[in-house]
Amino acid sequence: MGKLLLLFLFHLPLLAKAQGNFSITGYGKHLKNGDKIFLSYKQGDKFIYDSTIVVSNRYELKGKFTSVARGYISRNANPLYAEMLHDTFNIYIESGKISLNSPDSLNNSVISGTVLNNDNALLISNLKQVELEGRLQDISDLSPSELKDTAVVNSLKAKSMEHYHRSNLIKLAFIQSHPDSYVSLYNLLNISKSSKYLQDVERCYKLLNPMLKNSVEGKEIARRISEGNKTTIGLFAKDFTQPDINGKEVKLSDYKGKYVLVDFWASWCLPCREENPNVIAAYNRYLSKNFTVLGISVDVLSNKQNWLKAIKEDQLPWEQLSDLKKENEAAKLYGITTIPANVLIDPTGKIIGKDLKGKELRDKLITLFGN
Repeated sequence: MGKLLLLFLFHLPLLAKAQGNFSITGYGKHLKNGDKIFLSYKQGDKFIYDSTIVVSNRYELKGKFTSVARGYISRNANPLYAEMLHDTFNIYIESGKISLNSPDSLNNSVISGTVLNNDNALLISNLKQVELEGRLQDISDLSPSELKDTAVVNSLKAKSMEHYHRSNLIKLAFIQSHPDSYVSLYNLLNISKSSKYLQDVERCYKLLNPMLKNSVEGKEIARRISEGNKTTIGLFAKDFTQPDINGKEVKLSDYKGKYVLVDFWASWCLPCREENPNVIAAYNRYLSKNFTVLGISVDVLSNKQNWLKAIKEDQLPWEQLSDLKKENEAAKLYGITTIPANVLIDPTGKIIGKDLKGKELRDKLITLFGN
């Protein structure tokens, strides 16, 4: 009991005070005189930006903060304007002296010096092998001809999802063994975006330090758990009504007696658009097996033309609905917090699957209808 109390008290100043001064000292042989190092982190609703110049392979950044936050540094790419940051590293802003040793790039830095950054270094070490395997098989490395090969692309996407899953299992194990760390809170917040890990997130959330639970991020995780439980597999799907592209009101209950994949998406959502060919393939293959798809767009009224254009461009053959409100009523009813998202409903109206994408969707439909 004494050790547990000591551990709690050790983290208490960090959680309670959560403000002060920090410094970041970086070193790297690849850093050249005149290289510009940028720092970005969030405080409340505002992003804080700072920068400095490399001198003799070194740089230093200092600042004040009012709340512990995760940020990042980048080299020669201003995060305010750069479309993509290629040489960057994530850090945790907290009181103390943070040290960053970058032997060949910021990406491969070794960080130390404060409690949270030491925690993060441990997590990075645990993830190293999985991350390395993931980088060896990147879809961006495919040639134009390979990108046109559906089998090659699907295989690589499946491997990418496998690495993503393995990474999350490692993070969940870290969270369970470090329930007092903001690093755990931040990673749990990210994992909570996927309903696939809802039970794991709920289990880990219960272990978190009460102060972490009461933080902005902790309350958001609790909200996502509550929303995710609205579409638990085994529950009967709640009915809703939405207008189609011509304004005709359509009910979900109109589809009773069919297997229906309710697909939540938007015209501006690139991952949604990338998943559409997979859904089209499933639709065409199993349409004769009493299976269909119902699209629910979370586009808003001002974006209606883009929604209609996306339906045409992607050649989506199933019925499309949207109330075009700022917060889509059907999405709210089903606790949809991120897209793409979907719910698979059987002919009785019961939810039998959720967030099925790529190979997972194909495998689920094979179990229902055969290959």
